[in-house]
Amino acid sequence: MMQPLVASPNPAPHLQQVLDLIDCIAVAQGRDVHQIVEIEKLRFLPTDTFGRTWADFLNEHNFKLFTTGSRRKQLHE
Repeated sequence: MMQPLVASPNPAPHLQQVLDLIDCIAVAQGRDVHQIVEIEKLRFLPTDTFGRTWADFLNEHNFKLFTTGSRRKQLHE
């Protein structure tokens, strides 16, 4: 049976390190982009709007938006 590359029960910290490295490289190359969605503004929208519902969902599940880095920073590529 194959052993996992990382024995950590939570690989998320390693993923964050990789994403932080991508951010540093993007900034150094001048390829970083401004944040598209300002989640703090969405939290002040009326309760039954899509933006407020989305912000509440992200908060409830501890999800964070990609706010920096290369335009193409996506986990599936």
